[in-house]
Amino acid sequence: MTNNSDTSTELVGVLGGASPRRKLSPLQLRLRIVAGVLALLNCVALYLYISPPGGTHDELEQESVRVRSQILGAQTQAAKVRKLASNVQTGSSEAAAFSDKYFLPKRLAYVAVFEEIQRMAKASGIQERDAAYTEEPIEGTADLTLLNITANYEGTNANLMKFLYESDRSPMLLILDALQAAPQQRDNRINTGIKFQAIVREPATVATAGGQP
Repeated sequence: MTNNSDTSTELVGVLGGASPRRKLSPLQLRLRIVAGVLALLNCVALYLYISPPGGTHDELEQESVRVRSQILGAQTQAAKVRKLASNVQTGSSEAAAFSDKYFLPKRLAYVAVFEEIQRMAKASGIQERDAAYTEEPIEGTADLTLLNITANYEGTNANLMKFLYESDRSPMLLILDALQAAPQQRDNRINTGIKFQAIVREPATVATAGGQP
C-alpha cells in the first residue's frame, strides 16, 4: 500500500507540474518524456489536419476536378485526331480508287477514248466529220497529262441532245470543255464543235525517270 501511494504521488507530481528543483525519479522522467512525445505528436497531427502536405480537402477536390477536365479534353482531342486520320485514310483510299477507275493509262488512252466517242456518236445518230487529239501537262503533277479531243459533228438538235446524254452517262471520265453549235439552212440540222478532255496517267517508270536530275 505504501509503494502504490508513493507511485501515485509521483504521478500526480509529474502531471501537476512539480517543482523543477525537485529531483525526478526515473519513472517521472519517463512519464515526462512520454507526455512530451505525445504533445509533439498531437501538434504534428493538428498541423497535418489543418494544412496537409497535399493540400486541403477542398484543394484536393478542385485539383481532382481539374485533372478530370484535362483528361476529358485530352480524350476528346484524341478522338478528333483519330477521326481526322480516318477521314484522311478514307479520302486517300477513295482518291486512289477514283484515279484507278477514271485516269487512263497512256498506252490505252487514245484507243479507249476514240472507241467511246464512236460509241456515243453511233448511239445518238450524230455524224462525226473530223477530230483532233492533243496533249498538255497538268501543272503540279509528275505523271498526269490532259488529253484534248476536239471534234466536229453534224446532226439534228435531238441527235446532239442524245449525244450529250450519252457523254454524261459514259463510264469513262470525259470532261465537256467547250461546245459550239451553228444551225444549217436545210433539214433543221446543226454543225457542232465539241471539245472533250480526258486525264491520262503516264507509266510509273517514265514518271520516276522524268523526276530524276
